[in-house]
Amino acid sequence: MEYLEIVLADINKQYIDSILRQELKITTDSVISSHFFDKLENTDKEYGDVSNLASYFSTPNTANIFVKKLTLGENITNVMVVMSFDADLGDIILNFCEHDFITKDTNILKFKVISLVNRLIEIQHEYEIKSIRLGYESVIDDENVVLNITNGEVVVFNKFKGQLSRVIEQVYG
Repeated sequence: MEYLEIVLADINKQYIDSILRQELKITTDSVISSHFFDKLENTDKEYGDVSNLASYFSTPNTANIFVKKLTLGENITNVMVVMSFDADLGDIILNFCEHDFITKDTNILKFKVISLVNRLIEIQHEYEIKSIRLGYESVIDDENVVLNITNGEVVVFNKFKGQLSRVIEQVYG
């Protein structure tokens, strides 16, 4: 089973609440599990316990949320969201099963990919995100990147076998 990842890199932490709650529409109802460790209080917390994510990340930290569904142009199911921030900047990684995203109908998959990428471009502009990468786990490694979005420009990096990669190359290659 292949896992896809989307990395939103170098996000100013002031935007974390808006990105998770408004853009990705992560609500407490959609959360299957989460883990936030409050270093100041030395306690574990859940997503619903953290009312202000920017404040939570005022101390460099990492947290994760496993959600049933989030919205990113398209609904994506069973997504692990990992957030890691230092003093000012951080990354959000979305990890989900390729099988849960792709469809056998190439035209529907093209629509889903275009919708996803267009939404990522909008979010990139809105929140001044340096780079967004989409690829296979772990997309931090260059050899696993399928496409990179920088300043709204989409570049196909690597070509892989499989329906998703073919569709991405057809649309953006």
